[in-house]
Order: sequence, then structure tokens, then C-alpha cells
Amino acid sequence: MCSILIGTGYDAYVCYGTAPKEITTKNESLMVCPFDLGYDDAMSDEDPEIDEDENKTTKRQEVQQEDKSFQVIQKPVRKSEFDEETKQTGINAELEEKRKAVTIDDDEPDYEPDDEYTRQRLHAWVLIRRGPREIEKNFFIEPTTGRKYACDNSPYHCIEAIFNNQNFWVNLDNTREVHEVNLDFDKDATGEWEYVMVTNNKDGDEEDEDGAGSDDGDDEIMEDEENLDMPPPWSPKLIVAPDKFTDGTKGGGKTLFYKKCKVDFYPECKQVDGMTKRITIFKDYKRLIVEEIRSYYQCRKDKLYLRRRFPYQFKLIEHYESSAHSNYWKKLVQVDGEYRKLYFYHHRN
Repeated sequence: MCSILIGTGYDAYVCYGTAPKEITTKNESLMVCPFDLGYDDAMSDEDPEIDEDENKTTKRQEVQQEDKSFQVIQKPVRKSEFDEETKQTGINAELEEKRKAVTIDDDEPDYEPDDEYTRQRLHAWVLIRRGPREIEKNFFIEPTTGRKYACDNSPYHCIEAIFNNQNFWVNLDNTREVHEVNLDFDKDATGEWEYVMVTNNKDGDEEDEDGAGSDDGDDEIMEDEENLDMPPPWSPKLIVAPDKFTDGTKGGGKTLFYKKCKVDFYPECKQVDGMTKRITIFKDYKRLIVEEIRSYYQCRKDKLYLRRRFPYQFKLIEHYESSAHSNYWKKLVQVDGEYRKLYFYHHRN
């Protein structure tokens, strides 16, 4: 990732240090899902297919008012307060047992013991510095997940060294937190960083040509020292087959877990129904109570691109792409076993 960023003009570096267990093991089960889970049905406009006389054809139940002019006052049946209280207690206990049987009290994630290695887990991530490509602030990129973190609010513990294709800088005080480290290591004057590779100083060469600042003893010492260069990369040339590249996922599918969410990825044009991604949203941390299932499709003849299913509400919503001859979408809703077709205007480009 750092090589690609440098090749595209970014000031990128590899940071070598320590990180917590969830970062080094790529555990995103308690992290917020990076995909947008909110959804706007774009139903602000009126439905063009609604019949104005639809309300007139619906059946309405007429409530007959009873004549209360002549009524016989009847005395209430005598009841025992003790019996009523005992009966209500039994009913409440039965309802509480039923509630516990069908309710999952999972407002907080499961307790996990403290990591025995704490700040000893080594990790590497990417640093993007401000300057090139209109970057205004320094930030980190986690290569295993692609998440972006601010330098003053990152999950990493400490930085031991930073390097790129030109030099290698060592942090002389690796006990400080990441947000306390000075990231201007190439211009450091406080002694916090020490570089390894000797770089050529063009200004010093010009002074030597003029005769100022030159010393025969220093020249002999510099001749004896050997300049260190960054070693070439040890990895072989990366070759990806075209069919593997188009799949995008290893083994024909991939599943990622997030906080109260699960995302399934599928290669394009590999599933029978054309599904490419499925997002399952849960109500609990253990992912047992399903709130909504969103299935995304591509390359379908019927132009279906999204299907939203609410299992506990017995509701199904399907979204279709608009055709070239219509300016609205078609929405098929299933309520209480009946399908109702709605239309709303097309707002996408």
C-alpha cells in the first residue's frame, strides 16, 4: 500500500510499532460498520399511481352508538382483593418467564479478559503526511481494513521506527503515546529521531567547491565511511490472474463481522440470483435478533438492485432501477402476506 501511495504522489511512510489485539488480529466485531446503514426511500414526492377515489372504495366499520337514555344500574360483582392480587402475581410471573425466554438481554458486549501481551504486539501501518496531493493533516491508514485514523485519535500504542524508500528513522523514545510523537522526523531538531541512511547534502557540496568549510581530515574520514543505501524490496513481482482479480473475493465469497452487523460479499455474476452483497443488521451484540436484511444485486434482467427484508415485521421491500422510458422507481411491498406496488420518482443520476 505504501509503494502504491508513493507512486501516485503521496508522502507515505511505513510506521513500525505496537498495537492492540483487535488491530493486529483484524477483529472488527466491535467496530462500527464502515458501510452506510441508513437508507432513504426517497418517498418525498406524491405517488403518481394513487387513485383519488381509493378512500371511497375502502370498507369502513360504522360504530353504532347505544341509546343511553334508559339504563339499569347494576351493582358490581363482589371480588376478593386477596384473590385478585394473587391471580395478578401469578400472571405477572408467567409473563416474566415468557419474556426471559424470548428476550436477549444483550445491551453490552461479552466480557473479554485483558490481553496478556498488552503493548507487546508488533504491527505496521501507513502514515500519510500533509503537503502533496492537497493533504492538509497527517493521518494513519490501517492496511488490513482500509480504515482512516487521525494522528491524535488512533488505536495504536507507540511508534518504534518509520521508513520509506529513501531513509529509515528510529524513535529514540518509544515509550510515548502515538499522539505525543513529533511526526516531523525528517526535520527533527530535538533529538527525538535518528536517521540511519546518509543522504547527500547539495548545499555542503557547493560550500566545498568554494573552498569554505573544507577540511582534509574530514575528507579522509568521509572517504573511509561507506554510505548506506536502502535495500531493494525482497518480495517478488506480484502477478494476479484476471479471473481471480474479477472475483474480488477469495474462494467465491467473504464474510465480515462488525458491531451488530454482518456483511457478505460475492463476486459479480457468480451467484444464480445476481447477488453481490448482503448486509444483515442485528439488534444485539451476539447477532441473534435480525432487524433487517439488505441484499444488493447486479446484472438482473428485471432491474432489481436492492431487496430489503424485515423478518419480524413480515415485510419485504424491493427496489428496481428506472427504465429509459420512465422517471420513477417501482417499489413492491409485502404487508401481511399481500403485495402492494408503489411508485416514486427517480432521484438517482
